[in-house]
Amino acid sequence: MSAVLLNHHTNANANRRAAEHFWMQLRQTRPAEGSASTVLDGYAGERLRMATFRHAPHVLTGDSIALPHRRSTLLSLQLEGQSSIEQLGRRHTITAGDFCLLDLSRSFRLETGRSTVQTIYLPIAVLHEVLPQVERSPVIVLQGRDSAVGYLRALYEEIFARAAQLTEPVAGCLLDAIPHMLAAALQSSQSCDNASPTQLRSYHKQLVRRFVLDNLGDPALCADHIGRGVGLSTAYLFELFAEEQVTLMRWVRSERLLRCARELEDPTLRRKSIARIAYGWGFSDMAHFSRCFRRAFGASPREYRQSAIFGPPRHEATDV
Repeated sequence: MSAVLLNHHTNANANRRAAEHFWMQLRQTRPAEGSASTVLDGYAGERLRMATFRHAPHVLTGDSIALPHRRSTLLSLQLEGQSSIEQLGRRHTITAGDFCLLDLSRSFRLETGRSTVQTIYLPIAVLHEVLPQVERSPVIVLQGRDSAVGYLRALYEEIFARAAQLTEPVAGCLLDAIPHMLAAALQSSQSCDNASPTQLRSYHKQLVRRFVLDNLGDPALCADHIGRGVGLSTAYLFELFAEEQVTLMRWVRSERLLRCARELEDPTLRRKSIARIAYGWGFSDMAHFSRCFRRAFGASPREYRQSAIFGPPRHEATDV
């Protein structure tokens, strides 16, 4: 084997192993045995991450995506087989030749049959400047029969054909080019419709709830802080949750109390002080915490802990 050919195989194997490692980290749980996807080739550098997958039939949902990757998207080209994707109430069937842009920050359900797919990982921030509609659209499917999709397909063919030869500077330039090629394909495609106002409100609620649950332990969590965190005005937040049974901040307090209660019920945490539990879930005033807890659970935190350890715990909070 010539030195050039040997070097090509060495680079291909190294790039494929790097891709395998990256895509394994994308999921926070390992897939069940027999349902794992096989990485045929790929590349994973500082910016560009991509892989050609051979999928066995399986289901992937938003809950299985690791938290650090939920502000990203996957742009996939279906080479063989068929898949179906559901997000924000819309369901699409993806067949050979179709592209799918999937936003990992929103709940989704992807059912994949036996198939081969080429996928590139794109942080949402990379897309925003060129494709601002990504923020307000559910899953986008570009059908292979649309003529403009051919430009994007040609780019994919070149990128994946040369995966073994990619270097970091070249890979970075290619990543910057992809949003522009995607924008060109979308210009003549009828597949990208604006989300309806109802879908937008539903999406914004999901965004707010996820941000809150990720930041419950922050004592500074308030409506202004939440609004800044998700890019929505405080006035719109209050309007958004006005139709709910409890206001936004009452729901935040309820979620904090539920998590405090779970820790108080846990025998393995019986040596953890009540104050430490309360402060850990964002309460900054113990007297206020005790009043709220008694109102929600009908007992003081200390009484609740003793009752939970020696009798059946109570899980449900009243309206707080």
